Amino acid sequence: MPINTVQVYIRDLLDGLRWPISNLPPLQMQITPPDPNVDAQIPQGYVWPSRGNESRSPRRGGTVPRATSAGAPSGLKTIEHRLELWLVWWGLDDDPDSDTLFPGMVDTVMETLRVSPDPTAILTDVWTSQQSYLIDVGEVMDYEITLRAITDQRFNRYDALITMTLNEVFPS
Repeated sequence: MPINTVQVYIRDLLDGLRWPISNLPPLQMQITPPDPNVDAQIPQGYVWPSRGNESRSPRRGGTVPRATSAGAPSGLKTIEHRLELWLVWWGLDDDPDSDTLFPGMVDTVMETLRVSPDPTAILTDVWTSQQSYLIDVGEVMDYEITLRAITDQRFNRYDALITMTLNEVFPS
């Protein structure tokens, strides 16, 4: 089923996200990761799938019957997608707000995911034209933040990994 649908939805949801208490440029979201050796003075993010589990489980919205052939009437199935959302930003090491800026950026991204529509509107996959909708966006997330001093000592590189689980519901 369409992994693309999920990636495009999350990218579009977060692309251009503005930060509530800073004059930093808005978040630039991609699907394909940016070059890790390029300065990211504009906050960058990308979303990539890591795992998935497809089932007809009624716990996650699945129903019967199973389709007997392609295009035949059917119930619903779900894919539990596990996505990794990476954030990268280079901040000046002497910024007086450096202790709170990047954690605040991570909080803002997670809040945006947490309050996204549930369920989403009907989405159409760009490759297959399969229609589906997403549920539980922002319900299950964990994060990891790292900080690295850059060689010239004028910048710090901040990285965060937000891992989230969400469900895609589709006819099958």
